[in-house]
Amino acid sequence: MRAESRRRAATILAGAAAALVLLTGCQNDADAASARTSAPPSSSAGPTAAEASATPSATPEPSPASSAGPAADIPVPVKPALADENTPEGLEAFTEYWLELFSYGYETNDWAPFEAVTDPGCRTCGNLKAEVQKHYTDGGWINGGKISLNSTSTEFAENTTGSINSFIDITQADILYYDSSGFEIKRTDKTGPVVGVSIAFWENNQWIMLDFGSPEGT
Repeated sequence: MRAESRRRAATILAGAAAALVLLTGCQNDADAASARTSAPPSSSAGPTAAEASATPSATPEPSPASSAGPAADIPVPVKPALADENTPEGLEAFTEYWLELFSYGYETNDWAPFEAVTDPGCRTCGNLKAEVQKHYTDGGWINGGKISLNSTSTEFAENTTGSINSFIDITQADILYYDSSGFEIKRTDKTGPVVGVSIAFWENNQWIMLDFGSPEGT
């Protein structure tokens, strides 16, 4: 369990993030049948050439959300190897990956990958996630909301609690909210670029995001 003192490092944030608005394959039977002979195969016979060459169907193409329905078959973002390095470059790569998981959550309402690298004490994360989850629970879905990292800046110096602060320049794409019938009920325009603060902690050979949001006083 992470120490409560680490989560208190998030007190440099203003609270809610003003930086973000909501800051089967099958056998080819015809080919297989034509390859069979009239005589029954021996018990030691291997697969026919047609059977050996048969391959599963292609992986379904990702389908983004639209008025026709929610997103489907969206791949989970893959963490780059650099994101598991305890270096300024590694922290930047992790931050970009973390924002990709945030965007993935908006699009799919699958928050498990995001939660795996986010401290439960991240209040801003919890507030935004809860709002998105409520919309999906009510039967609707979301299109857009992708968060892009434009740049980062950090002194890579540990706070008294061991965490590291970074300034992050981010942009969030338009967000369209659909109800259960596919009717657009709300739209949020593109946000940014704006500068926020992220607080991360290196633990068990990986980065964990403690919190993020607007700098104190903004």
